[in-house]
Amino acid sequence: MKRRLLTVRVALVLLVFAAISLQAQVTFDRLLHTDKEPQNWLTYSGNVLGQRYSLLNQINTGNVKNLELQWIWQAPSLEKYETTSIVNEGILYTIQAPTSTNNADGNTKIVALDAATGRQFWQFQYAIPQTARACCGRVNRGVAILGETLFMGTLNSHLLAIDAKNGALIWDTKVWDPAGPAAATTPNQTYPITVAPLIVKDKVIIGTAGGDGPIRGFIAAYDAKSGKEVWRFYNIPGPGEPGHETWSGDSWKVGGGGIWSTGAYDAETNTTFWGVGNPQPDTNGTGRLGDNLYTDSVVALDPDTGKLKWYYQFTPHDEMDYDSTQVPVLADIEIKGKMRKVMMWANRNGLMYVLDRTNGEFIQGKPFMKVN
Repeated sequence: MKRRLLTVRVALVLLVFAAISLQAQVTFDRLLHTDKEPQNWLTYSGNVLGQRYSLLNQINTGNVKNLELQWIWQAPSLEKYETTSIVNEGILYTIQAPTSTNNADGNTKIVALDAATGRQFWQFQYAIPQTARACCGRVNRGVAILGETLFMGTLNSHLLAIDAKNGALIWDTKVWDPAGPAAATTPNQTYPITVAPLIVKDKVIIGTAGGDGPIRGFIAAYDAKSGKEVWRFYNIPGPGEPGHETWSGDSWKVGGGGIWSTGAYDAETNTTFWGVGNPQPDTNGTGRLGDNLYTDSVVALDPDTGKLKWYYQFTPHDEMDYDSTQVPVLADIEIKGKMRKVMMWANRNGLMYVLDRTNGEFIQGKPFMKVN
C-alpha cells in the first residue's frame, strides 16, 4: 500500500513539472499582443497599455448570478492583499504580503498555483526585516514575467529574479544601498518597492515608494538577464537638471516623489509613462517653495536610456496629498473627428485628464467627482 501511495505521489510530482515545463515562454512580443491570448493575464495591467480590461466573454450579465466558488487559496498573512496575480497557460502566480509578526522577519512569498484547481506547485520565500515597511502597510502589488523568469521588488529595496518553473532564485539586486554613494543626499532613509515591475524589451523597470518620508524617489531599469542597473531617473531633479529650480533651498534632497503604481508602455513612440507621488512634507509646503517637479506628475521616459521626453504636472506644489500615482491608460480615440493617441488619467485631484501621449499636450480635463 505504501509503495502504491509513493508511486501516486511521484506521478503527481511529474505531472506538476510537466504542466509547468509545457508553458510557452513569455516573450516581449507576447506582452505587446496580449489581445491575442485573453485567457492569459501576463502583466500587472493585463497589457502594457495600462488598460486592465479583459476580452473574455464567457462570464456576462446574463450568467454572472450562477457563479459558484471553485477553490480557495488562503494567504497566511493578516496584511492587506494588494497583489494583481498574473496567469500564463493555466499557471497563476501571486504574492503573499509579508507577515507582520513582532520581533521577527516576515516572509514575502511568491506562489505558483494551478489556476483551475488552486493546487500549489511551488512557493518561494524571501525574508523581509520588520524595519522595512512602506507608509501604508507591508504590501506588494505583484510580479512581472519575461521568458521563464519572474521578477519581484521587495520592501527592503531589492529586485529579485525567480525561476518560474520551480521557484529557485536566479539573482538578487540591491536597488538602494544605504551605504552607497547615492545615499549621500538622503542618508538612513528607506526606499521600499511595492510596485509590480514593468517589462520593456529586455529590461525590468521599477520605482521606489516611501515618498511620505524624506527620500528622493526614482525610477530605474535593470537588465532582465543579469540584474545589472541600466539607468536611473530621479523624480526630483538635482542641481543643473531641468526642474531643479522648482525646489527652494535643499528641499530637493528629501522631496519625496514615490512610485507605487505600475507604468505603461507605448511601442509606437517607444515611451514608458509613470505617475509620481506627492512631495514631502505632503501637507506643508513652506519648506519646499515652488512647483516641486516632478511630483504629482506623469513622466514620459525613453525606456532605453531613462531620459525624460516630456512631463505633465497635474497639481503643482501639492499640499493636499493628491499624488499622481494612477495607472496611465493609453488608447487611440477619436476627438473632434480626428484620431488621437492619448493618455487618460483619473487624478486624485478630482479631474479626469486626456493628454496627447506623444508630446504631453493637454486635450481635456473634466471633474469626475462632486463634493457637496
